[in-house]
Amino acid sequence: MIRLLLALVLGAGSGAAVLHWSTGDDRFAWVWMAAMPVLVVGFVILTIARTMAGMAPADPAAVQAARAAGRLAGAKVVDVRRTGTEINDVPQYELELLVDPRDRSPYRTTVRELIDAARMPSRLPGTVLAVVRLGADTPDVVVVDEPAPPVRVHATPDAPIWKADPDARVPGRRRPLLPMGRRGRGVRVVVYVLVAALGALLPTWGARDDVLLGIRSGGVGHGDASYLSGLDRVSRAVEAFADASGGSTVTEVLVYDDQVLLTAPTEPGRTAYDSWWAVATRSTRERPATIQPEPTDEFDLTTVDWSVLPALYEQALASSGIPSDELDGHVQHIGVERSSFDEGAPVQIRVFLSGDYGSYSLTADATGTVLEQG
Repeated sequence: MIRLLLALVLGAGSGAAVLHWSTGDDRFAWVWMAAMPVLVVGFVILTIARTMAGMAPADPAAVQAARAAGRLAGAKVVDVRRTGTEINDVPQYELELLVDPRDRSPYRTTVRELIDAARMPSRLPGTVLAVVRLGADTPDVVVVDEPAPPVRVHATPDAPIWKADPDARVPGRRRPLLPMGRRGRGVRVVVYVLVAALGALLPTWGARDDVLLGIRSGGVGHGDASYLSGLDRVSRAVEAFADASGGSTVTEVLVYDDQVLLTAPTEPGRTAYDSWWAVATRSTRERPATIQPEPTDEFDLTTVDWSVLPALYEQALASSGIPSDELDGHVQHIGVERSSFDEGAPVQIRVFLSGDYGSYSLTADATGTVLEQG
């Protein structure tokens, strides 16, 4: 069960990270940030659980039934090895036992026990212990506190090792949810992959088209996933803002490679303004605008043809003559606002390019007709 939970957490954390990287949508950023410590703690718990495997007490009723069936046997301690684990300062040991049942030939198997200094003399090599074989056809044994039957002379250390099968049905032992033996490795891998895939889909499914676009483009802000050059990217970010804010009135829209920033009234009819952040899948109110605009700066988003922005940006790149390598490292953006502070001034689209040795701008009206560049 722990492994399945870890697979789910790993998938969800990976999906949230991919969503953030590919779309800029950070609503699930807490998932991948929380997934890392959860995975660390989970793997520690899993390591402890693996170390403690085989120490879980068997069902007393199953032990009693096995004893009644005549599966009480003597077991000689062949070897004692420390596992390196301690619980409450009591070390754990692995005992190699030579079990001598009455209904089959002798065999060797192992059990793990916490053994303190006072009990160590009763577990030294050569000591004979009483054990109960839980299953008639399995090597699993439980050490019981009673006089041990004698071990026959022919029960030598040369007896074969009979390893416990973690997937076998053993009376008194709980079977794992998934097959844990070597034969079940393929099944485990398939299940873990499916669970991890399910976890990854939880944060990404609602934005799957944008996630795939971002992956193909190399992340948000690149290629078709750029809000400067990608088709319909700004239009969708504007729609996300309108849905989140409940209005379409703004005073300014700033478009960058990886995000869109807007300034809008705090509420309809109020002359106080907030800054908003938007991507294609989500928009959130950030904070009060640092510089409060005038009511005359307001315009409606529907007055702008947002589909023309990528073409205007590409035209500016071509007309500027600035090599692309000189643009790298500089922030390029598009601003949409009224052309002046005068009431009723037209809304204009301005593309701003900045390079190592100069800058360039292009101005167009709200429909995309170029008015000025240089």
